Amino acid sequence: MLEIGINTNNDCGANAFERLKLIKNSGFKNVMIDSKDGDLEANIREALRLGLKVSSVHLSSREADCLWNMGETNVRYMNQIINEIEICGKYNIPVAVMHATEGDPTTMLISLNDHGIGCMEKLVEVAKKNKVKIALENLDNSNIKRLLVLLDSINSKWLGLCYDVGHHQLYNSQIDFVRKYANRLYAVHIHDNLMDYEYGCDYTRDLHLLPFDGKIDFGKICRKLIQVAYEGVLMLEVHKNGPAEPRPYKNVSDSEFLNEAHARASKLVNAISSK
Repeated sequence: MLEIGINTNNDCGANAFERLKLIKNSGFKNVMIDSKDGDLEANIREALRLGLKVSSVHLSSREADCLWNMGETNVRYMNQIINEIEICGKYNIPVAVMHATEGDPTTMLISLNDHGIGCMEKLVEVAKKNKVKIALENLDNSNIKRLLVLLDSINSKWLGLCYDVGHHQLYNSQIDFVRKYANRLYAVHIHDNLMDYEYGCDYTRDLHLLPFDGKIDFGKICRKLIQVAYEGVLMLEVHKNGPAEPRPYKNVSDSEFLNEAHARASKLVNAISSK
């Protein structure tokens, strides 16, 4: 049976350690630790101490455009990502989720170039050495061209896709990412939204709601995952305090939110497993 998990940067608790305890108490066994959530290695150690399985880490993404740059910013970014991949390898974490760009809803100032592809090839070699699979996450319209080029240019089992369900319903919904990269589908991010993005608006429509609180057809999503026999973790990537209205959880306690998150994720697993 598929396992379920949840992201650590879900807005619950006062700090990462408190969030991990709340996650554990809500019944989750798997977590994705986000590098934005503080000291990555300390958070991994705390999760393991609590008996949680760190099934993936979300690598630093704030300077992801620097993959395609040259000079000091590129060197700094590459060193940071290499360090995080090596931390994943140290703790036997199988998947590192990565952004091919920071993304922007209206423009992409960086060029798609051979230097960026070469940098990704170097990261894939580091990942191979550390036995960590890099999973590139589908983001917004401007990000996808670069993601596709990297996946199609670098044919390695150490580089694959993190299929983000919520992003797919907002951006580039016409591309069948799951079928295209079925044999390199290393992670799945689950969250809901109102499917109301229009080109040129900001990211506030990327609501990261709990499943079934928006408009995404999760029956369709489940059928896609069944068709490709996905066997990884169904990872919720949800936020209690969303970027814009509606904010349905503002009067819900952290424990209630996480308990409900566990129930929704379990419902998805049951829908897939019963087919």
